[in-house]
Amino acid sequence: MPGSGATPDVERDDVPGPGGWYRWGRAVLYAEMALAVLVTAFSLYMAFTGRAGFLT
Repeated sequence: MPGSGATPDVERDDVPGPGGWYRWGRAVLYAEMALAVLVTAFSLYMAFTGRAGFLT
């Protein structure tokens, strides 16, 4: 049907794609996730080796 938008594979100029903000946003997100994993691993290490202080 013409005009119904039934061809999703046609690129449109008025719809912006992901730009630089998307790439940098993903980079920051992955860096934060890596930092959270490191903090969690360090916290578990401190807890199970008895160096946390409040678990002894």
